Amino acid sequence: MHSREAMALEGDAVTLPWLRAPWLLAAIAVLCLPYLLVTIPPLIDLPGHLGAAAIEAAEPGGALRQYWHWEWAYSLNMGGEVLMKLLADKLGLVAAGWWSAVIATALFAAGCVAAIRAVNPRGGYGLGWALLFVFSYPLLMGFINYVLATGLALLVFAAWVTWRDRPVTRTVLLLLAQPVLLTCHAVGGALLPLLVGAYALGAILDERPGWRVAVRRLARECWPLLATLATMALWKLAAPVGKGGLQWFATQKLLAFPFALRDQSQALDIATLVACGVLLVAGAIIGARWSWRQGLPALALAVLFAIAPGAIDGSALIDVRLLPVAIMLALGLQDWSRVSLPVARGVALAGVALLSVRLAATAHGFAAYDADYKTQLAALDRVQPGAKVLALVEHSCLRESWRTSRTDHLPSLASVYRGAWTNDNWAVPGLHMLKPKFRPGPGYSADPSTFVWSPGCSGGTLLRGVEQAMRRAPLEKVDYVWLIGTGELKKDDQRLAEVWRSGRSVLYAVKARTNVLGGQAMAKSTVKVRAPTKG
Repeated sequence: MHSREAMALEGDAVTLPWLRAPWLLAAIAVLCLPYLLVTIPPLIDLPGHLGAAAIEAAEPGGALRQYWHWEWAYSLNMGGEVLMKLLADKLGLVAAGWWSAVIATALFAAGCVAAIRAVNPRGGYGLGWALLFVFSYPLLMGFINYVLATGLALLVFAAWVTWRDRPVTRTVLLLLAQPVLLTCHAVGGALLPLLVGAYALGAILDERPGWRVAVRRLARECWPLLATLATMALWKLAAPVGKGGLQWFATQKLLAFPFALRDQSQALDIATLVACGVLLVAGAIIGARWSWRQGLPALALAVLFAIAPGAIDGSALIDVRLLPVAIMLALGLQDWSRVSLPVARGVALAGVALLSVRLAATAHGFAAYDADYKTQLAALDRVQPGAKVLALVEHSCLRESWRTSRTDHLPSLASVYRGAWTNDNWAVPGLHMLKPKFRPGPGYSADPSTFVWSPGCSGGTLLRGVEQAMRRAPLEKVDYVWLIGTGELKKDDQRLAEVWRSGRSVLYAVKARTNVLGGQAMAKSTVKVRAPTKG
């Protein structure tokens, strides 16, 4: 526990060298290096964001606007859309996606570092360990809106803590930041009032000033958080009604722990999580403990993870994305200043070493994904601009493969590169701004209609495989069928003509809608559009 005098001294204490600006900027730059190896960052949802951006940017008379209606509407899930819109106007769609991923990663890392520097300037020897969770589940899943909002929330929280002697500035900061962050993403933006409230309550518990003083202080510091409620009320009035309600999944919460760092190697990822757990427990035993103001923000996030629903109105994996941020803060805000200096330095060096190993594994994975993406996207060279492409992407389950293909939303790039319709784009009412005009058949209009399961996972009956999906596919209303990672169909379908193949991926043209020219099936195109520029 700290007295008020001790806290004042702590505020003036010399910050650890690696928490100073030059080192921090260098660390954030190094974390972004894997992106130099790719054209399209292999973040699962990112191609879906690019597909939506292509539809938004399409010319009014183009094919994409005949297939989809885009309507800008206020939503608490639009940070990535706005950022891509701003970048695409200057750089092009694909470059906008690349820069959006880099910016989101840099802000996430910067927010982590800023929070540690503000709350734990003398004891932040766990910085390297905390940064392990930058490339964690939320980022690798491509939750760009959430990552942007979370990174900004951590930065604003750090500024609020640092400006403890500037109450007016603090108040203005919170009032302005909350609507912006919530507009980026509801869950990521909601982390700011949670962190501020937890820190303010932690300060009361550290100092124990008496209940009257405590109530006045909490009221004075936390009343600006009402801006969150005002923003939520505005959204409820302006946004379309969502569907799906609240859903809880116990299994999803249990899987959140092994999935927190799921990347390239199961052994490395699980070992890293175990090492983080050991560090937190062993550190606490030898004296690396948290004051209330240092520990309560992470604890509040952990509680929110435990009670949060798994899905809200069609937005999935709500709770899972919270856990890595809670672990990040627990590691970074653990105060090692009371532990012997050699031990604390050893902890810091071990964190940097492990971070380097994991960053190398991530970079190697990025290069491999980039090569696979280029191979898969070669199929689009055989697709006529403005065509209708029904896509099916195979998923494997955990018992088959720890490493994922990250091709879940690759079909959305058909809209980017060829101005084509695909059944992969997002269209959840109240959450997304896309509304399908073209609906080829029930269950084949939008995400997740592309998903099929490998035979080893589905057993042929339990989960939909490619054969089951093709039996109901509305082939008479599309120009192409693009199978990604599924292998060829077991039975020849006389309606289909193969026009491209690579490994387990195949592109078919629908014969009823094709002419055969020079032995090669080419889809008829009744609508001519200009394909979006690559890069």
